[in-house]
Amino acid sequence: MQRIISRIHQGLAWVFLVGLLLQLYLAGAPMFGVTSFEPHRMLGATLAALAILFPVLALIGRLGRQLIGLSVLLVVLIVVQVMLPSLRGSASAIAALHSVNALALMGTSARIGRQHRVETLQVN
Repeated sequence: MQRIISRIHQGLAWVFLVGLLLQLYLAGAPMFGVTSFEPHRMLGATLAALAILFPVLALIGRLGRQLIGLSVLLVVLIVVQVMLPSLRGSASAIAALHSVNALALMGTSARIGRQHRVETLQVN
């Protein structure tokens, strides 16, 4: 069962990363009149909800301290990501960290995906 949860956790990390990459397009597209920011907001809300599964799966699957820690970090970063745009009016310099935090989210989700591979190689 632990192996199945580990695979789901890893696959979810890669799906999450693809969603974040799509977010880059959806954030830039309105600047060129392709669409509005609404698809970016909707996908962001979906990714935020999806992020909650990471620590749950890591704890249930007993995936180790490092993956549990990375999963919790991912949730913290997504909470910050969701909050940053609301600072646009009062603290725009801080709100501008939205894109920097997105890079941290990408790195963390990629690390989660790769960490499973490293652990699998060490076991075999």
